[in-house]
Amino acid sequence: MGIYNSFRLVGFGSGPDVGPVVDLAKRVDFRVTVVGFRGAQATSEAFPAADEVLASSPANVESAVAFDPDTYAVVMTHNFVDDRLVLEALLDTPVPYIGLMGPTERFEELLDAFADEGVTLPEDAFERIHTPIGLDLGGDSPYRIAYSIVGELLTVANDRTPQHLSEREGPIHDRTTADPETADRTTPE
Repeated sequence: MGIYNSFRLVGFGSGPDVGPVVDLAKRVDFRVTVVGFRGAQATSEAFPAADEVLASSPANVESAVAFDPDTYAVVMTHNFVDDRLVLEALLDTPVPYIGLMGPTERFEELLDAFADEGVTLPEDAFERIHTPIGLDLGGDSPYRIAYSIVGELLTVANDRTPQHLSEREGPIHDRTTADPETADRTTPE
């Protein structure tokens, strides 16, 4: 298991773009839960790489899934009402990252819907919400989009700012020091 095994990704939606995100997130050791809102599509057969697949309604996600500060959420339902209900529920959790699929204009419509209903977003909402979700990798197919989403998840999980490695000063990876008590003392012959 890798360093991300303590992190969990909860993906909301069951469309064709969710599977590639699940596959790639598993490859980098996230524990992955898929929550679908259409029971027939929310199956382990549809998402074989997922650790858990649940069917729920958007209004009941908080009772279907336990959220903690090591849980990242990706909302990919492609349904305005579902997205709005899930977003509102997620803002009441300690989830540090909420990724929303769709253009900026769609998010502005969500904000207008909240305002029309008198819903006030928490102060930290805009620090947690990432929309449009993903890094700008120029992809337009499900797997290319998934790479941009999982890349952004890794960036946030590692508390990094996206940049080219050629622009990074210092070592690329954090250095670890060996514990002299547990270090392998054998020498090659």
